[in-house]
Amino acid sequence: MKIKNQIFDVTIIGAGVTGCFIAKELSKYKLRVLVVEKEPTVAMGPTKGCSGIIHAFQLPFGSLKGKLCLEGNKLMDEEAKELGFRFKRVGLLLICKSFLSSLVARIVKPYFSRYLEVRYLGEEEIKELEPNVEAKGGLLFPSGGVVNPVEMTFKAKLFAELNGVEFRFESKVVGIDVIDVVDASDIGNIGDVSEVGEVGGVTDSTDAMDTTMGTVMDTTDTRDTADENPYFEVTLESEEGEEKIISRYVINCAGLYADEIAAMVGDKIKIIPGKGSHVVFEDKDFSYHLIAVLPLMPERKTKGGGSLVTIDGNLIWGPNLVDVENKEDRSVKKEEVDALIKKHSKPFKKLPEKAVSVYAGVRAIAGKDFIINSPIKNFINVAGIQSPGLTAAPAIARLVVRILKESLEKKGLRLEKKEEKSLKLISSREQNVEPICHCRNVSSDEICRIISDGAGTLDDVKHLTGATMECGRCLPAVLQIMEEKGLPLRKDTCKSFIAWRD
Repeated sequence: MKIKNQIFDVTIIGAGVTGCFIAKELSKYKLRVLVVEKEPTVAMGPTKGCSGIIHAFQLPFGSLKGKLCLEGNKLMDEEAKELGFRFKRVGLLLICKSFLSSLVARIVKPYFSRYLEVRYLGEEEIKELEPNVEAKGGLLFPSGGVVNPVEMTFKAKLFAELNGVEFRFESKVVGIDVIDVVDASDIGNIGDVSEVGEVGGVTDSTDAMDTTMGTVMDTTDTRDTADENPYFEVTLESEEGEEKIISRYVINCAGLYADEIAAMVGDKIKIIPGKGSHVVFEDKDFSYHLIAVLPLMPERKTKGGGSLVTIDGNLIWGPNLVDVENKEDRSVKKEEVDALIKKHSKPFKKLPEKAVSVYAGVRAIAGKDFIINSPIKNFINVAGIQSPGLTAAPAIARLVVRILKESLEKKGLRLEKKEEKSLKLISSREQNVEPICHCRNVSSDEICRIISDGAGTLDDVKHLTGATMECGRCLPAVLQIMEEKGLPLRKDTCKSFIAWRD
């Protein structure tokens, strides 16, 4: 077995939004970090199938979800500026259809005010903000926002890669073994971690997590392993065969498959897949906020969805929650679409007219809260990251860095910061070229730029630019550009669209 150049300080399994943001934060330190992903590109699992919503809050506020949601929401402006992804605070509007529900809204407002900004709006104020909505009153949470989740993840990956993180795609983890004894001449010391001293390089946001997270790790069950400071031998499977890498730490961000990864080190996590379907409308200016009706009537294990706007100005209704056995089941049935339209049409005077597509994502449900723990030394689970995982991703990343620092500090070691390289930020809409996708106003220059940034699949191009997402007439032109740029033309792995007919 070849060990040279296959030794890493930290290996992250999974390149969804959580894995990529952890990689982004770790890239700021003198560490050798590897991210492995079984799919051909980033964000191919729950990340791509989510609604793109930056949640204002998550109840209960005292849960790990609730704390990380608030912290992640506060960090989002900073992250968007650093990485260059589009982010807009459109606001969350919880509307009241009756006098009784408006009274309830007034009563609960002081409770919400303890944690975030919220305003009570009367009937006329809501009419000014949303002319198409009929309501007696409501609560406005200005911090609610929207992103393109694939763009957000892709930019985190670019930053991490620019700062030395290695990504290996189409590499599936098939085994993890704890190594008791490793040749010291091969391993050496972890990165440029220094000897005993204060934990250095802690950013202000990480310090803030110490106060907001409280004693999150008190419940961690860190079982003894055969070695006090174990290494892991991780077996990867790809088209080229099997290879093995050695890693001091392993971080499990495998999404729907986090239970299978945890089982490889003897830990038990139960991941239940929950499908959430959405309907996408082309009706621009139909509404301007994230809208849901009070009282919230959540379905089992979900908040119940709403009428949502996208970063591109489109309208989305959903998601719902459907139990599925297959973790890759992203089908959308007509009865699901009908139910979504019936549920989310209630607040509006008129209905949207231009349904252009439907899609579904599959949540990784592991109980009522996130699972962030260390079942054995040097192995960290980041599992069950369902909604509001997109919002919480920056805060989760900082929490994992804190856990890693605390682990090293116990060994008399500390992480050292390194000089960061910044992304060259270019607006995706700064163009004076005739578009090839007229539905989304996407030019050939923009597609070429995305490819030069590292987009390697049609799925990347679709979700990062919007090209081919609506009428599809630009698909031949997009494929031609990809071919000219030397990208292999493989089967589209999106699996998000179906024909929808009455």
